[in-house]
Amino acid sequence: MRIPVLVWEVRCARLLVLCVALIAAGCSSSDDDSNGDPGPAPPLEASREYRALAGVSMGAYGAMNLGTKRQDLFATIASLGGPVDMNRLLHDIAVDNLEVKPQDEIPEEVGDDFTFDHLAPYPDRDSRLTMIQDLVISFGNPFLHHPDAARPYLASDAEAAQLLRDDVFGEFDASADARGFLDGGDENEDGLRQVGEAPELLTDVLLLAGGTLQSIAGVPGQSVGGRALADLDGDGVYDVGDGVVVNDAEPFTDEDGDRVYEAAAGETFEDTGLDGVAGTGDFGEGNGVFDYDPDRAQWIAEDPLTRVQGLDTAAIAAQRIYMDVGVEDELGFAAHYDNFVDALTGKGLPVGIQDGFDGNCVDLPDPDGDYLLVRYPSGHVGVDDVDPDDLLSGDVCGDATVWQRIIHMLGFLNESFPDGSFGPGVDFDVDIDFDDLDFDLDLPDPDDLTGELVSASLPSPALGTAADPAPQRDVLVYLPAAFDNTDDHFPAVYLMPGYGQDPGDFARMEILLDALMLSEQLQNMFVVILPGDGGRQGSFYVNQSVPQSAVPDLENPTSGRYEDSIFEDLIPAIEREILRNRVRR
Repeated sequence: MRIPVLVWEVRCARLLVLCVALIAAGCSSSDDDSNGDPGPAPPLEASREYRALAGVSMGAYGAMNLGTKRQDLFATIASLGGPVDMNRLLHDIAVDNLEVKPQDEIPEEVGDDFTFDHLAPYPDRDSRLTMIQDLVISFGNPFLHHPDAARPYLASDAEAAQLLRDDVFGEFDASADARGFLDGGDENEDGLRQVGEAPELLTDVLLLAGGTLQSIAGVPGQSVGGRALADLDGDGVYDVGDGVVVNDAEPFTDEDGDRVYEAAAGETFEDTGLDGVAGTGDFGEGNGVFDYDPDRAQWIAEDPLTRVQGLDTAAIAAQRIYMDVGVEDELGFAAHYDNFVDALTGKGLPVGIQDGFDGNCVDLPDPDGDYLLVRYPSGHVGVDDVDPDDLLSGDVCGDATVWQRIIHMLGFLNESFPDGSFGPGVDFDVDIDFDDLDFDLDLPDPDDLTGELVSASLPSPALGTAADPAPQRDVLVYLPAAFDNTDDHFPAVYLMPGYGQDPGDFARMEILLDALMLSEQLQNMFVVILPGDGGRQGSFYVNQSVPQSAVPDLENPTSGRYEDSIFEDLIPAIEREILRNRVRR
């Protein structure tokens, strides 16, 4: 296909400007040195049209959850590959993460039948187990009922640990250690337990059905970390072990296999309580109604999909939503976005579906439409311990998936903020003679062409405890070059990192933002990277259900009010003290 001459010349000009920008970029990072009183802050709601909430992986969940919850503050949401359907997440944890059964072959591909003993290769086994712990801290344990509100975390404090009976496993023994059995130690990060890998992670929130391996697989096992395991085919991989108790609901006829009770669809239940055993008197038994574990309600209360399904079309249409997901996502999130798209289209809202990315640093995408899902041909990206180093050291204009995702997201955001201002705010001239292949550059001081990356640590009283009334939270803020060169106001994008990531992991965005803004493809905007740490490795950006004081060996415990920290402490302080009340409104 021939490219028209004018288009070719524009792209060449952009490429030359990008070369200048990439040379100049990345040299302006600093600590926050703002001074002077910017005056009273305007109401946050005043900048709604020019504020976006975005995130990757865990942050993609945070963006969709908080963005749909706070429509008064955000007109645009960008959710890049996270759990946006909590019903589906609960299903997948139970079926693909906690199910125990014998298998002769090891599942490896997305869509295979994974089990607790044969977890998917990505992320590694230790990361999955820690994620489950952090999910329980954030939302409660929906698989085990904890009758004592003061002891809501350890599986050993669950009702099932006292009754030691279950409709799946019959009578069983519990772990000798109150913190459960040992697992993890996945040295080669393949999701499996190999003979010779020493377990090192206390499971805490998982209840062992000790003594059940013989009934599950018909074979004896050997104790590894307090759990009996068996290698069925002698290949050095443990294929099955003692069961893991999952009492998330009373038994019911789950006709469609979604683990959601639907009386209207003719599904029926047994009123035997969560353990499925008559006569134990456990939670829900004999009360005449169907019961889930009570903690499930908190998961659903923080479910973006359920929230959107409950809104009318006009309310949803007040926001633009960008989504992406890998079609080979190992955490199953592709199905989440399919369900989200179905919810939007069911409300009469058209959603664009795009396979793969278009555009690049020289030709920033300009997608149209208010709702877009991009499906890219790869797996999950957004878990710090196991992701490649592309985010930390990769070429921002290269073909690494993480940077293609960010570039495409920026293109959508660029179209979301009307009538933007472009350029660094100083005279900047590139004169190219395409006939003679000659060019002339008239450049100011390079410092006037590039933005500034500000690293700041802000107090958050919302997270305070008696020991630390206002813990510090680290943020990273990109200020466009025009911030110093003009008095203009700009849109603000808040970006939430993935599981185990911190704001500093996104520092190379400065290079990309400088290049796109200097070449006047991307309008001037603030980009703020928020902190996502909390619990073991991730806060999920919510006010957590389990008090951190109830979690053993937790470093630097806080109040757990991470959502309040964002809205009460961080965003107001950032917009007043660092952005100097210059978010566009």
